Amino acid sequence: MEKGTKRGREEIFVGIDRISTLPDDILIHILSFLSFKKAVQTCILSKRWSDVWASVHFLKVSQKQFRSDSNENQREYMDKFVHFVHGVAYNLKVSSLDTFECFFPNSDRQNHSVECLGRAAALMRRVFVFYGNIPKCLDLPELAVSCASLQNLKLHYSACGKIIRPELINLPSLKVLELRCVELDDDFTHKLFLSCPALQGLVLRSCTLGTSKIASNILKMLNLDHCWQTKNMQISCPGLVSLSIKIVSPREGISLEIMEFLATADISIHNCSYDTSILRGLSNATTVKFFGSLQSMAQLKKDITYCKLFNNLKILEFGGWDMTINFDLVACFLKNSPNLQKLYLQLGSHGHIQGHTRQEANRDVLSKREYVEFVKITGGRKAQDNKMVKILRRHIKNIGHLLIL
Repeated sequence: MEKGTKRGREEIFVGIDRISTLPDDILIHILSFLSFKKAVQTCILSKRWSDVWASVHFLKVSQKQFRSDSNENQREYMDKFVHFVHGVAYNLKVSSLDTFECFFPNSDRQNHSVECLGRAAALMRRVFVFYGNIPKCLDLPELAVSCASLQNLKLHYSACGKIIRPELINLPSLKVLELRCVELDDDFTHKLFLSCPALQGLVLRSCTLGTSKIASNILKMLNLDHCWQTKNMQISCPGLVSLSIKIVSPREGISLEIMEFLATADISIHNCSYDTSILRGLSNATTVKFFGSLQSMAQLKKDITYCKLFNNLKILEFGGWDMTINFDLVACFLKNSPNLQKLYLQLGSHGHIQGHTRQEANRDVLSKREYVEFVKITGGRKAQDNKMVKILRRHIKNIGHLLIL
């Protein structure tokens, strides 16, 4: 009798599909833990599951999901992937889609990537991320830059190319834009800020900056990450709260306009051979990080001469060059930052540039600042550290805590 009861319970357990009786919202949540390819495959389970996948809120597809054999011809699985994206674009209930990520980084047929971008753009709603390989001149599909509800757009390319189309951009709700390996010119940046009235964050990674001006009254975050600069560039964004500039071997100068609400600034300029005007733009920041080379410091001489007060500055960090040779920039900030609390110095290796001598950092100091709460020195050799401490003592009467690592 007990055995029969056990078998009966097993039959009941096997015979009822309890998962399929769950509400759509719960089933959609379950599918969110699967890759999208597997989520689509649930359509063969039963009629109940036939179109549940089409209501997912988060969509992430990658070409890697379509390579079944390491020996499979690349073109074959690329064709599978493109066909899949086309099918998804046709069947998905886009009204429910919140975030769409499409990874298409490797292909020997660049038109594949552009074709996928065009199809994928039709699925955009709030967040759209696309990784792909593009030709040197990208005729960007209009759908990719025309969506009334899109708030976050990321276009990452594997090789730098120039956007030549479309003629118009219409992204009225866009708040954050991130581009990688894109060549920007004045025409594109003008259209961008004109057509994105809600844009608050702009991230450019490994881009070629062929634009003379980045100007916006509403932009709050600007990140230029390992970009190349091809012409003089002015940054005029008075509402910025966060600024990060990392320029690789700038070929032209950079100038910053005053940013009233700036809180954090992270500046890294190496091997610059052109005059820059950036210190004035940092005058309201509370935290400043400045990394550069001796050559870059040489181009800041004129900027240092006209340096203003940094009344809000509390945390200051320098690195990348030997400050025992050129202490001018550090001295400028120490002199003009009455509320500075913490100073971090990451000493770079010894270098030589015409016009610099070790005596330059040993000049007589006319006025010392009274006190700095905390100073940390890293990256130097013992003799270099000792010289740095002597220089600091000439500029600061009292240091609360000095740490050397």
